[in-house]
Amino acid sequence: MKLRAIVPSVPEVGREAVIVLAGALLAALVIGQLPGVREWIKKQWAGAQPPGA
Repeated sequence: MKLRAIVPSVPEVGREAVIVLAGALLAALVIGQLPGVREWIKKQWAGAQPPGA
């Protein structure tokens, strides 16, 4: 199997990066506009251990 068949091209990586960033921005916008969702997320994460703890 050739390496080019496994490794994605630069445009493919760029497209996926744009999709991920757009999804993160959309999620932040939704959470910022809906206080009920924001409080629900805080409640869901209330007992979670912080990273590295």
